[in-house]
Parts: sequence; structure tokens; C-alpha cells
Amino acid sequence: MRLRTIALAGAVGLVLADSSIVVLALPEIFREFDTTIAGVSWVLIIFNLVLALTAVPGARLARRFGPGRSAAVGLAVFAGGSLVCGLATDLGPLLTGRAVQAAGGAVAVTAALELMAVTLGSDRRAVATWVGAGAVGAAVGPGLGGVLTELVSWQSIFLIQVPVAILAGVPLREIIVAETREWKVPDQDPVTNSRPHLPANIALGLVSAAIAATLFLIVLLLIEGWRLTPIEAAIVVTVLPISALLGSRLGRSIDSVRLRAASGAILLGGGLAALGLLPDASVAYVIPPQIPAGAGLALVLSALTEAALSGRSAAAVHGGWTIAARHAGVVLGLLILTPIFTHQLDVQRDEALDAGTAILLESSIDPSEKLALAARVSDEVAGQGDRVPDIAPAFEPLPADPAEQSAWLSVLNGLEDQLDRAATHAFSSSFLLAALFALLALIPIGMTRRLDL
Repeated sequence: MRLRTIALAGAVGLVLADSSIVVLALPEIFREFDTTIAGVSWVLIIFNLVLALTAVPGARLARRFGPGRSAAVGLAVFAGGSLVCGLATDLGPLLTGRAVQAAGGAVAVTAALELMAVTLGSDRRAVATWVGAGAVGAAVGPGLGGVLTELVSWQSIFLIQVPVAILAGVPLREIIVAETREWKVPDQDPVTNSRPHLPANIALGLVSAAIAATLFLIVLLLIEGWRLTPIEAAIVVTVLPISALLGSRLGRSIDSVRLRAASGAILLGGGLAALGLLPDASVAYVIPPQIPAGAGLALVLSALTEAALSGRSAAAVHGGWTIAARHAGVVLGLLILTPIFTHQLDVQRDEALDAGTAILLESSIDPSEKLALAARVSDEVAGQGDRVPDIAPAFEPLPADPAEQSAWLSVLNGLEDQLDRAATHAFSSSFLLAALFALLALIPIGMTRRLDL
């Protein structure tokens, strides 16, 4: 029983980690496939969109054909999608694989909740384990993805999931055999007499829209904006899962589900607002806001998921509703925030380059060399598309003369400072809007007592 519980929790963590594990690999995929920020954002959007659309139908399939068999098939489909992603050589096949992953994952995750209730003998323990496994997976995903991208490749993120998904299904074989012999389709589906908890699911959607900023925007800021490596960015964003683990411990001492949800939404909104008001382009400023954001994330997600599932029949189906709400919120957040920060990035980058031109013109570099250097910088910017450009290659090779080299480095440092500021300002509006999403969740949270559906 213990091995089965671990396997089920591992399956839930694996699937929900995939919503975020690829975040730190996006800049690498962005460059390798020569796409746009909007284009690469679909690597996240398509997974979350398909997961949101298939969670409830997948849960109904689990009830019809048996949760053990459904979980095993779902994990097999997820493994197949992971293999397609790992072997993809273009954006199209990668997006196809992500959609297949999500469809299989939706069935596996919702069936796992039904199996946990039977295995643990307690609906409450099953919900707590299911929620905790998903939260740990989602929180650990980005850091793990960053380490794999840096040390191996972004493809390894997906290829390593294939054997993990298969191993997670092995302890289910006894259940599969029993269901094959004895499973009967329930005569009456209790879902017809138990509607989803609308306020809790609406709040989950709003909070999840904010989560899109917590992960996607921070990573883009660190890697594309401030030019950190994936492993450096992974170290920075590990503050978020550590804070989430601490937040989950804190949550155990708060009996009121509504108080826990409201506190979490406020902490998450405050952390995101702080990220939107960064005073300078420094990693040191990114770390403190992640502490309340991570703790708030753990509090609000666990509370709202428990509220949505508490006392409701057909656990898998209502678990499906929470998955659908959460991942629909992520899609909404990405679709709204991505065009905002890409537009701001263009505006801020152009302003930074104008300021950089003034730095170049006022430098002590020989006038004839200024023109050649300006042309090289312009070509470098044009060749790198809509991202924050790395202009260092335009300054290579540096002059041999120490005085001239110092003048060139002074211009390079000045331009990079302007671009760092531009990247920081470009993300401000999106972080603040994400904070607003988190705080808007307080409205349905406050309505849970009067509109307990």
C-alpha cells in the first residue's frame, strides 16, 4: 500500500511538474527553434490548455473504465508524449507532444485521486496527499528543468520523464488485474447530484493566472533580460519552492480554510507587486519577493483545492474540475500577460538603444570606429529578433591598445546597463497585473460561505 501511495503521488507530481518544468528551458528552445517569445510561450500554453479541457472528461473516463486501468493508460500516453517532445526538432512536433502529454496526464492525475481514496482509506488524507504531491511537483519543476537544461540539454527534461512515468505505473498492476476481472460501470453517477464548487474554482483560476507570472516572467527576466544561465536562474528560483514548503507547514496551523486561502492570496499578490516595483536590475532584489509569493502560493492552492473537494462525491471528477480551473487560469494569464510584456519589451529596448547611442557618441572612441561599431551593434540587435539583445559579440575583438580597450568596455558596460534597466521595466506592468489577479481571488474566496455550491 505504501509503495502504491508513493507511486500515485509521484505520478501526480510528475504530471503537474510538467506545467512548469520546461520554463527554464524556454529561452534555449526560443533560440534553437528561432521563434518568438509569443511562439515559445505556446510550449506552456498548449500543455495547460489541453490539461484544462481534458481533466473533467478524463475523470469521467476513470470512473467508467476503472481508475487503475485509466491511470496506467494515462501514464503510458504521457510517456509517449514525453518521448515525442524529447525527439522534437521543430516547434510543431514539440507542441504536438506537449498536447499528448497533457491529455494522458489529465486522466492519470484525476484517476490517482480516486485510487488514493481507496488506498489510504480516507478521503481527507487522499485529498491532502494529492494536493501536496501536485504542489511539490509544480514548485520543484522549474529548478529541476533549469539544472537539466544546463548540465545536459532541454530535451533531457522530457526524455527522463519516459521511464519515470512507466515506473509510476508498475505498482498499479494488481489493481489493473482486479478491475479487468470485476470492474462494473457505476449504475448512477453521483456527479449529477453534486455540482462543482464555483467560488473555489473561480478563485483557483485567478490565482493560477498569477502563477503564470510567478514562473514564466521571472525566468524570462533572469535569462533573457539579465542574461543568467539556466542553472544560475534555477538557483535563484529555488527560493520559490522552499518558501512554498514552509508555507505548507504554516498552513497546517490555520484551521480556517477561508482564512488560509485569503492569507495566501494576499501574500502572493504582495510578492508579485514587489517584483513589479524592482528598483534595479539585481538578482538580490528578486529573492525577497519570492518568499511571500511562494508561501502564499502553497497556502492558497491547498486551501482552495480542499474547499473545492470537501464533502463532494466522485472525487476524481471534482478533482478534474480543480485541475481544469487551475490550468485554464494559467492559460488566461499567459494569453493576457505575454503580449503586454513583449510590447513593453520592444518599447523599453528601443529607448535603451537610443540612450546607448548617446553613450557611444559621447565616448572617446575614434569617430571612424564609432560608425563601424554602431553598425555592428545595430546588426546584432536586428539579428536577435524580439528578445533583449546580447550586444557583447559586436564589441569583439576588443582593441589591443589598453586606452582604446577601456573606452570600448566603458561603452559596452553602459549599453548593457541600459538594456538591463529596460528589461526590468518591461516586466513591471505584467508583474503588477499578475498581482491584481491574485488579489481579485479574494472576491470569490469571500463568497465561499454564502455561495457554497
